[in-house]
Amino acid sequence: MNITKQMMDEKLLQIAKFEQKYGTDHGNTSVNAMKKYCTDQKYRDRVHAFNKASVETIKHYTKYGY
Repeated sequence: MNITKQMMDEKLLQIAKFEQKYGTDHGNTSVNAMKKYCTDQKYRDRVHAFNKASVETIKHYTKYGY
């Protein structure tokens, strides 16, 4: 799935509405992570690298029957 700039902008609007309703100290780490994902290119690169490494690890375990 290709994530577009428009999709990230829409998600940031959702986050802004959520934080307006519940405040910024809401303790919901998934909201904080998504906000950082939408605003920080380096964070997105690290997430993609982690996801790719996870897939490769799972392929290895599946291939060798662990």
